[in-house]
Amino acid sequence: MDDGTHQSEKAVLSELRAQSGLTPFRRWLPFLFLFAAMAYGLLAALFHVPENPLSPLSQVGSPASAPQPSRIVQIDYLVAPLKHVIEDENWRQKNWQTAPSENSGIGYYDGPVTFKVTVENPGTSNVEQWALVSAPYIDRLRPAILDENGVFQRLREMGDVYPFGNRLISLPPWIWPVSLPTGTSTLLFEVQNAGPTLLPITILEPNNVVSSIAGTMAWKAFITGLLVFALLLNLSFMMKFRLPGLAWLGVLTLSVIHVQLVMEGFGLWLIWPNFPEINAVLNISLCLCLISLCQITPNFIYVSKLPRLLLNATSVLGLLHLLAMPLRLPLVGQDSFLILALTGGSMILALTLKQARHEVYARYFALSLLCILLGTIISAARTVGWAPVNSFTDSAFFIGAAAASLILTSGIGRQILEERKKRLASDIRARQEQKLRTHVEQNYKQLLKTHSVTGKPNRAMLEESLDQLDSQQQPYTVAMIQLSRFNEIEQVLGHRTAEDLLRSYLWELDGFLKRIMGDQLIMIDGYALASIDTSNHAFAFYHSDAPDTYPEKLKTLMNWLGENFREGRFSLSWSSSVGIAHAPEHGVDASEILSSAGFAALDTRQPLTVYDPAIADWQYQQQMLMLDIEEALGNGCIWLEYQPTVRIQDASIASVEALIRWQHPDFGTVAPDRWIPLAEQVGMIHHVTLWVVERVCEDISALKACHGEHIAVAVNISTNDLTYPDFLEKVKAIVHFHGAQPSDLILEITETAMMADTALAQEVIRTLSHSGFRIAVDDFGTGHSSLGTLAAFELDELKIDRSFLSDILTQPARQRIFRAALDLGEALNLDVVVEGVEEEAIARWLQQFPRLYGQGYYWGKPEKLTIRAPI
Repeated sequence: MDDGTHQSEKAVLSELRAQSGLTPFRRWLPFLFLFAAMAYGLLAALFHVPENPLSPLSQVGSPASAPQPSRIVQIDYLVAPLKHVIEDENWRQKNWQTAPSENSGIGYYDGPVTFKVTVENPGTSNVEQWALVSAPYIDRLRPAILDENGVFQRLREMGDVYPFGNRLISLPPWIWPVSLPTGTSTLLFEVQNAGPTLLPITILEPNNVVSSIAGTMAWKAFITGLLVFALLLNLSFMMKFRLPGLAWLGVLTLSVIHVQLVMEGFGLWLIWPNFPEINAVLNISLCLCLISLCQITPNFIYVSKLPRLLLNATSVLGLLHLLAMPLRLPLVGQDSFLILALTGGSMILALTLKQARHEVYARYFALSLLCILLGTIISAARTVGWAPVNSFTDSAFFIGAAAASLILTSGIGRQILEERKKRLASDIRARQEQKLRTHVEQNYKQLLKTHSVTGKPNRAMLEESLDQLDSQQQPYTVAMIQLSRFNEIEQVLGHRTAEDLLRSYLWELDGFLKRIMGDQLIMIDGYALASIDTSNHAFAFYHSDAPDTYPEKLKTLMNWLGENFREGRFSLSWSSSVGIAHAPEHGVDASEILSSAGFAALDTRQPLTVYDPAIADWQYQQQMLMLDIEEALGNGCIWLEYQPTVRIQDASIASVEALIRWQHPDFGTVAPDRWIPLAEQVGMIHHVTLWVVERVCEDISALKACHGEHIAVAVNISTNDLTYPDFLEKVKAIVHFHGAQPSDLILEITETAMMADTALAQEVIRTLSHSGFRIAVDDFGTGHSSLGTLAAFELDELKIDRSFLSDILTQPARQRIFRAALDLGEALNLDVVVEGVEEEAIARWLQQFPRLYGQGYYWGKPEKLTIRAPI
């Protein structure tokens, strides 16, 4: 499924679920906006009701049918009011413009336009005809007919704001009786309209009027009925699902219905004949159509932030247009609204077409927009004279908007239907889950007893079996089998294959234990073996031998465990180690006995280990030390001592090394080699290193006061520090904070640490060196570095391990090795420091090397900092 589908489904679900808790006010807000806009339009219409200079209708009877029908020969127009045309006899002039053929519109005009209609009566006698204008939405029509005396007779004015009580016939179109003499006659019609200016006039016999418009009224009434049905359906959906998108769709449907009732004259003719001001709200309804369409879009398809802002901006412009239209401001009319509507509709259509390829609901929305856009284009073409004025073009926008409302309603119905399907599927899944839960509950006891992977009894079952023996004070032995390589095998073969192999192995082991242990074996729910976890499995047996002896059967078990396990094409070793604990010697209950056996199994130095309380105490101390490190760094139990490094030739102090010391309140003096490696394993060493750097930077001023400004301090850096992402930044920040310089520190890195990951070590050391820190290789000679690898590092100092000095005075071979190490340092242009000098004889022998530095108890032991005045 692509991103568009996912986003659209997310929008739909958010509508149908997340917004189901909308307050009633927010749910009905679009309709409140509709009523407020309509009320505003009605109020404005009341202030623009013109005077009512109505003349009575000509009284004519039902005329006899003319032998030949009259026809309209030509329609011309002049931008001038009817009064001036008659008074100035402009109707005689030739400066009239010919109107487009087929009664098309001539565009938008702010003032009145007078149409001159030339009608021909081919008969031999006068005929009484009816002039029909099928555009009841025109604001005002003022007709006049030229009689046989050459005088224009004014007919009754008609328009939206005029009462309909004295109409010739109760039909929506405007109808006037006219008497046409033989030959040509002239009719004048003044058209004044806030919308398009046009005159769709026809001359009909009275008997043909009703039949000519009955069919049009029927299909338009049918479409209006469909819209009312869609509106009621939307309202029912909105009440049930509480969706604001449906509310805006209801506003759109209501606005379209009102527009059509006004455009076709149905409202003033049938629904509100005594309230012509309601027709004046036509422009309000048109603006509401655009606003509601913009607000529907984010509720129907996924809309990102920028298009949402553009939609809201279009809605605001539509609202401003709504407020300005009733005020009849200049440059604000249906022409400007048409431009705004086309722009906003095109933008919305582009958004929907972008998603229509991948999302079905976007296709619904795109199709509805195309219908509205097509209807708008046809209406615009009729307005400017590009399309004829007829029942279809008059209702083009209405037909398009009605189709769009029905399409959107069907789309909403599909959404709701699919949501109901999802809910039904959710109900089915809920029933399935309930069935599964019932099945789980039925097998709950079995699940509590067995390990989820191996199917063997779990620790709880083993402890339950052993607790019965404890209650009877019966001695027994627990053996914990640790499969050290399970995680490694799982990483290589995958967890499914590793678990399958494990189950096969434990099945064979279970059978083997039953064969060799016999009656001594303590059965656990019918099994010989219990699974503590995937790597640790235990069994128990009665013992009559002394605790410090191993039965011959255990030796047989160890031989079996030492063999490779073969299963199919696999042959592998689990690297098993076994820990033994005896009850009651090694614990007061089953849980403690299992813990003791598990601790003994951790000793990988030998395959079979009996629990030793002394080792457990040592492990406890190690755990406590790790827990106490952070507190000891802050309460003074951990401190630094400084040991000098001297120039051997004159015994002058060249630098000092910071050495960490710990006096534990419970365990006494704790040597660094006892806790530093463990701190590296548990990830505490980085915190310790930063503490040492901080303390050295605090002491650097006092150290220089004691030994001179040239003094630098060596600090040991752990392997883990090299891999820490922001180690350099933190060290530099500490040095800068205390006003020290990077060159004041010598960072000592062991040869083993450098060789663990040479590429990483080279990069870190290069960065540290370029930052101004001095770099030293510590314990050189204990690792396995090559000369080529060592030359690739940017180093300043080489510290030769104390092991080089062993028997150096008596063994020439060791002397040659030592000289080779010095030559290496000289070749790499490094300061060479020899560690562990404790005897005067060795110190004197080393004086033959003038550039050599030394460190050891002979020149000075590590001591706490004592501030002394420089000599």
